[in-house]
Amino acid sequence: MKIEDILNFLNFNSGVIQIFTTIVLVIITALYVYFTFKITKLTAKQVISDIKVSNVVLGTYFLEQWFLERIKEGDDNQIFLDFKLLFDIYNKSSANGSITKPTLILEFTDDNFKYKFFPITKERHDKKIEEKGGIEIYDTTIIDRGGAIFLPGGGFQRIELEYSLHNLEEELLDHIKNHLSSVKYYIEFSDNLGINYSREVSEIKAKEKVYRD
Repeated sequence: MKIEDILNFLNFNSGVIQIFTTIVLVIITALYVYFTFKITKLTAKQVISDIKVSNVVLGTYFLEQWFLERIKEGDDNQIFLDFKLLFDIYNKSSANGSITKPTLILEFTDDNFKYKFFPITKERHDKKIEEKGGIEIYDTTIIDRGGAIFLPGGGFQRIELEYSLHNLEEELLDHIKNHLSSVKYYIEFSDNLGINYSREVSEIKAKEKVYRD
């Protein structure tokens, strides 16, 4: 075929060729965008953690008969609160990550009163070492449990936390006595990326029945 014939063919079919070229460019661009997205997503899994919290169970005295009887007796000095929180935590990414140990939120829906309980992150141990002249001498050790939970990429843990309050504020005490039927429980925490989360507790049990197998 002569060059002149080729040129005539291209001139005669220039519209079709332009449409075909445009379609090819659109396909190439779409493929580029798709594979760039896939690569970005895979890269993110290598450098950004993706931590999920599930199976949140709370143990509380509010479901135990002795505690309800103590409330009826009205002796405020004998009322104290201890909670036990269990949950599973899984890092879906291959990057290391962490979350803060959750804050426990009690919300009394009657009037939207909320109270926050913070997890026990330090533990004190007093060990008696000697007694001199009727005075007992103790050695005190403080164990730091830390304020965060760390997970390597793909890591999984079953967490157990404790919350305690022995000097109840008057407003909280009043709500426990008069609005206990309206209480709901939530946990709040943040991850190492600074993102805040809130989860409603999925299961409530008497504290004595909450433990890890």
